[in-house]
Amino acid sequence: LSHHNVAAHYGVRTHRYKLIYYYGDACGQPNAIDERRDPEWELFDLQEDPCELNSVYGDPAYSDVASDLTRKLHELQEKLGDQRHETDTE
Repeated sequence: LSHHNVAAHYGVRTHRYKLIYYYGDACGQPNAIDERRDPEWELFDLQEDPCELNSVYGDPAYSDVASDLTRKLHELQEKLGDQRHETDTE
């Protein structure tokens, strides 16, 4: 049995990109780190950075990718009935 020590989050990925939103609290979810932190977005270009070491979220060269994936994430959440966290205002 392993324990996944990561802050509560949701995200979406394609073959090339991964977008993650860390929403800042565990909301009672099992295996999530139960600590408050500032909400944060991360975007990884898996082709250029397969180890996901450097987020390109906020990089103007990736603004269209970030916008497209954010829209896709929110559409998927709506389709599945998964509420966005109150801090997710993108």
